[in-house]
Amino acid sequence: MKTYIFDPIHQVALDAANEIGEIVKWDNPEVKEYSDAEAIIVRTTIVDKNRIDSMPKLRIIAKHGIGTDNIDLKYAKEKGIFVTNTPTANMTSVAELAVTLALSCARQIPRSNMLTKNGLEILAPRELTGLELSGKTVGLIGAGRIGQKIGEIFREGLGMNLSCYDPYLSEELADKLGLKKYDKLLDMLRDADVVSISVPLTESTINLIAEKELEAMKETAILVNTARGKIVNEKALYEALLNNRIKYAAMDVFEIEPPKKDNPLLSLDNFIATPHIGAATEEALVNMGLTAVEEIKMVLQGKTPRYIVNQ
Repeated sequence: MKTYIFDPIHQVALDAANEIGEIVKWDNPEVKEYSDAEAIIVRTTIVDKNRIDSMPKLRIIAKHGIGTDNIDLKYAKEKGIFVTNTPTANMTSVAELAVTLALSCARQIPRSNMLTKNGLEILAPRELTGLELSGKTVGLIGAGRIGQKIGEIFREGLGMNLSCYDPYLSEELADKLGLKKYDKLLDMLRDADVVSISVPLTESTINLIAEKELEAMKETAILVNTARGKIVNEKALYEALLNNRIKYAAMDVFEIEPPKKDNPLLSLDNFIATPHIGAATEEALVNMGLTAVEEIKMVLQGKTPRYIVNQ
C-alpha cells in the first residue's frame, strides 16, 4: 500500500509506517501529484473534495489527532474512503494542558514570571493575589474522553466538584462518572468556577461561547479552551476580560492560527495563550502516529479500522 504522509510525524511512527509499504514523506521535493496514493496521513493539511478527487486509489485518510474539521468527511464517505482519527492517543496530554492552563490562570503564573524577571521591590505584590481551586466546581463543556480525563485530574488532584453540559451524554453515564449534568449550558456556566471546553468544531459549536454565555459566568470564573478556536467568540471574550466580567481565560486554540501578534486578547494581563500545543508531547506524538499507521495497516489486511469517523 502506497502511503503519503502530508505532515511531519514522529520518527517512531515513521519507522512503523515504513514496514507497511512504500512511504512518501511530506518533505519530498519531487512529489508533484498524488494519484497513486492508497492511504494518507494528515495532521493539519486540508483534505477537501478536490484533493480527494486527485487520489482515485485512496482507501483511507488517517487523521493524526482527534479533530477532523480539515477533512471533507461526507465526500470521503460518498467515495467509500475510510476516515479515521486517534481519539485516545493524545487524551492525557490535552487534559494535562487544560488543567495546567487553569492553574496558571488561578495563580497568574505567566504574569508572576514576567514581573519577577523584570524586577520586584516587594514579595507577593497585591496584584498577584490568586485563587484557590480546591473544593470549587469545574464545568465541562463536552464530557467525552478528553473531558472526562480533565475532570478526573481536577477531582482527584484538587478535590473539585464536576459538572457538565453534553447533550450526547446520558443521565445514567453522568451519574456513573460523578458528573452533575445540566440540560442548559447557561445554567452550568452560572454555577462553574472553571469552565473547560472539549468539544469538536461543528456548525452547532461555532460561537458556542459568546457574549450571552460569558455574561452568565461568574466574575471570578476561569475559561479554558483546548478544543478549537471558533468555539469561543474572540471579540466577545476580549470584551468580557477587558471589563472584568470574568476573571481569567486561557486558550490553546484560535480563530486564526497561529494567532497574529495584533490579536487584542494577547494584550490582556488576564489572558494566557499557547500555540496549539495540547497534543505536543513526545508521548502523544508517538501514540498518534502509531495509531494512524495501525489504522492503515488494518485496511491493508482487509480489516475494518477501529476509529472510523465518517460511518
